[in-house]
Amino acid sequence: MKKIIPALALLLALALPLSGCAAMLERAWSGSETHVDYPVVEDDSTLRVGNYQGLVNALLYYVNEHSAAGSVQMYNYAGEAEEDLERARAQVVEQDPLAAYTVRSLTYDVTRILTYYEVDVRITYAHTAQEIDAIRTVSGMAGLTAELERMADEREGQSVLLLSGFSGDGALLDELFRLAWYGDPARGEPDPPRFQAGFYPAEGARRVVELDLNWGRLPAGSGNYAARLDAAASALLEAFPPTGESYTLEELAALLRDNALYEENGSDLALAALTGEPVSQKGLVLAMEYLCRRCGAEVLPVVGQNGALWLIAAAPEGYRHLPAQGLIATDGSDDPEAEPDPLLYTDGGMKALGYQWRAELYPACPEPEPVPTEPPGGDPAPEQTEAAGLSAGAKNPIDKPETA
Repeated sequence: MKKIIPALALLLALALPLSGCAAMLERAWSGSETHVDYPVVEDDSTLRVGNYQGLVNALLYYVNEHSAAGSVQMYNYAGEAEEDLERARAQVVEQDPLAAYTVRSLTYDVTRILTYYEVDVRITYAHTAQEIDAIRTVSGMAGLTAELERMADEREGQSVLLLSGFSGDGALLDELFRLAWYGDPARGEPDPPRFQAGFYPAEGARRVVELDLNWGRLPAGSGNYAARLDAAASALLEAFPPTGESYTLEELAALLRDNALYEENGSDLALAALTGEPVSQKGLVLAMEYLCRRCGAEVLPVVGQNGALWLIAAAPEGYRHLPAQGLIATDGSDDPEAEPDPLLYTDGGMKALGYQWRAELYPACPEPEPVPTEPPGGDPAPEQTEAAGLSAGAKNPIDKPETA
């Protein structure tokens, strides 16, 4: 008996070119659904198609069902059957994310039977149906960030994502994971684990991403690290209250300069900076991040392309970079009256210091707007006169003519 199975909704990704990492990360993946009715002949594993798209959809159907075998009947086929079969096989296993990830081999035999072609399909898989069902679906920058934070919090050793809206490579994914890691200074481990990323297919805005994280042993004392860090921060803030209603960035930085013991090879943990132990620049940055978050100041970590770590903070004049050198006290050996390095920098100031970073991932820290100046006597400055459409020295057309 013949019967009809329901229409199958098969999502086809539109691989649109994206410009810039911000667009690459934040633009929502867009796709289309193809609805095709497949008449079933004799049993549920036999499909009938009449064109190339139907052939592609039939192969995708078997993959999505995790079928080991199937049969496709090509009736009234308008095209080169065997050539289209190979093209459809390549399109499925090379471009569809789930097929590219899970299919180990997809082979077929073609037999001509009077007015149609009979195609016997055989599929072997690299992953079980249960493993495919466990794939997490993630879309957009917010979803990806949340998933990376979850993996860091749960110390997950492996995660497989069906990721939309991301056409970056492993290096960019590594940086995003580091941002998620350093976004919580209360972790008892100074550095994130190393991981390998596999992309299926290799390129595109919608792919399966397989992450393998190599977690080492937890450092001694890391189990109650967050509680000890909170206690140390509370003691320091109680001992040095703010001058106003809340701490300024300068006041928090001064707390670290006055209480932290900087050493080049010191600890990379924020706790060391708050307890007077030798601490590195990374530890100082993480301590400043923790204090800022504790006091309600807006900050986020920046992972530089040269391996450096610093912060971007919301200052009264706008977003500004906050590198480690502004948190280090001067020893006064050469100049007792020496001032510490500036605390906040614009994008231009950081670049002048040799720092490099993916600017598209972070808020801009522009130069301040120039303040208009007025020369003595109250006359408009030359640049203001020219801005108003008057050349320097020219008379205002509404001025009264001079009298003899």
